[in-house]
Amino acid sequence: MLTVFHSAVYISDWFVFWYFVFLNAIYTLLIAIAAREMLRYANERKIQHMVSLPPEFMKPYSVLVPAFNEEISIIESVKALLNLDYPEYEVIVCNDGSTDGTMAVLKEAFRLEKVDVEKEDRFPCGHIKDVYYSRAYARLMVIDKENGGKSDALNAAASFGRYPYVCAVDADSLLSEDSMGKLMQRFVAVPGSIAVGGVVRLSNGAVLKDSRITQLKMPRNMTERIQIVEYFRAFLFGRVGLAKMNVLMIISGAFGVFRQDVLSMIGGWDRKAIGEDMELVVRLQKFIDRHKQKIVFAPEPVCWTQAPRTLGMLSIQRDRWQRALLQCLIKHAGMLFNPRYGMIGLIGFPYYFFFELLGAVIEFLGYPLVIGSFILGIINLKFFLLFMGIAILWGLCISVTALVLAELSYRRYPGRVALWQLIQAAFYENFGYRQLHSFWRFKGMVRYLFFGRKTEWGQRLRQGFDETYEQETKHEQL
Repeated sequence: MLTVFHSAVYISDWFVFWYFVFLNAIYTLLIAIAAREMLRYANERKIQHMVSLPPEFMKPYSVLVPAFNEEISIIESVKALLNLDYPEYEVIVCNDGSTDGTMAVLKEAFRLEKVDVEKEDRFPCGHIKDVYYSRAYARLMVIDKENGGKSDALNAAASFGRYPYVCAVDADSLLSEDSMGKLMQRFVAVPGSIAVGGVVRLSNGAVLKDSRITQLKMPRNMTERIQIVEYFRAFLFGRVGLAKMNVLMIISGAFGVFRQDVLSMIGGWDRKAIGEDMELVVRLQKFIDRHKQKIVFAPEPVCWTQAPRTLGMLSIQRDRWQRALLQCLIKHAGMLFNPRYGMIGLIGFPYYFFFELLGAVIEFLGYPLVIGSFILGIINLKFFLLFMGIAILWGLCISVTALVLAELSYRRYPGRVALWQLIQAAFYENFGYRQLHSFWRFKGMVRYLFFGRKTEWGQRLRQGFDETYEQETKHEQL
């Protein structure tokens, strides 16, 4: 009986080992594709900087800003949106039944005046209480509605949008002044585009002046530094590489632009989705299958967002992300290995299912399995070192490569010291943080499958961009 047990554990160890090898090989391939694409895009950028787009290519758009309990950061975020370097656009903030002072600070800062406006029934949403226009900024509209969730707030805002393109932006984010112009350049450069995603970077440690980020400083908190590494890595090969292969399945909810007519055709954002951003893009991929259009990614336009500073708040965020991923993949499970959906069905969906979803389970169970096998003498030192080398050193090499490529292409943090600090964070990520992260993801899956499937804004840390104070909101929308 003991021999059978040892054999089963030994086979499991080798399965985990080869899974890690295959996973890191895929990451290496994606980062190689992304590196080539970044170099090509950098060459295109040199030409674009010498050429100004004609006015007819600068399509007007509506910025949609769903807000729930955002009183700390909402003013700076909206001011940044109102100061974008773009000829024609509007900003539509949707207050989704906030229980703090979000609506009050909006009224005071922007001199809001209630107006009588009829909503077009293009997208399903909950009851809208009032609509306001700003007496200080002609392009600003604020909607005050009953609480219904982020997707519901996006649908409500989109229903008032006047322009052919809509840009979804989180209320705790800041857009760079030139971000929309660069996104529209991408729409023009790729005919048939129906959606374009931009880069999301972390504003932790940033110096803010007049609602603009004037300087980036490295945050002192190692948890924040490790998240900077994660974002560099995710948006380099997780977006650029997958987009190049035409298998992009997510545009960040913090920064994405869509054709409004296409959104209307598919019914807008799913109000039952935990992760509305991924679920929307997956449905758009189904639409593309019938209409031969494209979802693309632009690696230069930047949206700055705030990352959780504490492990407690980070665990809530990552738990929610994993539940959102699981819900989306279950809902659209018919796409898995389905040739009808082309590259998405054959490559994109399997990648997210076997590596982004199941990877949490295998990694969470793999570490204690291999370490326990070594202690019990089931595997030898050579196998143990091979496993740890694959799990740590290869992953570290991928992270460092992503950091170097990103900083060489679009330098954000000044000096070599900042780059060295990020490399250190990539190293420390492997000792404790990575294992915690796999636990949070595993817990999220268990929570979704066995303890309810709630759609909520969630419990989040709210901190001002000037980092002078922070507030924890504990309201959870059921």
